[in-house]
Amino acid sequence: MRTGFYRAIAFSAALGICATASVPASAQDYGLYDSTSYYGSSTMGSDSTFEGWWLGATIGGSTVSYSTSPGSVDSDGFIGGVIGGFSWQHGPFVIGLEGDYMGADIEGGGSINNGVNKAKIGFDNLADLRMRLGYTITPNLLLFGTLGGAWAGADVYMSGPGGGFRETSFTGWSAGGGAEYAFQKDWSLRLDYQFTDFGEESVKFQGGNKQTFDPDSNSFRGSVIYRF
Repeated sequence: MRTGFYRAIAFSAALGICATASVPASAQDYGLYDSTSYYGSSTMGSDSTFEGWWLGATIGGSTVSYSTSPGSVDSDGFIGGVIGGFSWQHGPFVIGLEGDYMGADIEGGGSINNGVNKAKIGFDNLADLRMRLGYTITPNLLLFGTLGGAWAGADVYMSGPGGGFRETSFTGWSAGGGAEYAFQKDWSLRLDYQFTDFGEESVKFQGGNKQTFDPDSNSFRGSVIYRF
């Protein structure tokens, strides 16, 4: 379960290092350290700062709560992976389509069925496809909201009578918001929050027990973005 997550972390770290290394090399080109700084230039004040194709690395944390019948299971952990999309900008308004694919290490457990069984559940990968609508409150600072669909792959263990192990997946809708700050012509930093309401899924275990799980997740992420 953890292999995909660790690969995602490695990719995120690599892109972050590239972004950091590019700042000194590009500072003179973009005027970051003189009186006619890039942030105050007409280029940064144009209506195309956030327009075009973009790709980034994202990393963060997530909590997932599962409703069962009866009982509940809570889990938490880390997420990391790739995020990308395309945006159109008209004046201060930005609209676009974005998606991500992430490895995850989100695990938790608890008693269900009035203590007769114990469940351990872990998300090991996640994907989203969302619309984004934003507004630039300054030429290089974008506030945005997102809405779309989500998918998650999970491993489910249940001990006790009728238990066993199954792999399953959940689908649902996702909504959130955040901010993106363009610190260079092609680079920006992004922070966002995402709530996902996954639909319930019935899992039949090898021992014969059939259990329904209905998860909701809350995620906070930071991303490094490169615009092409």
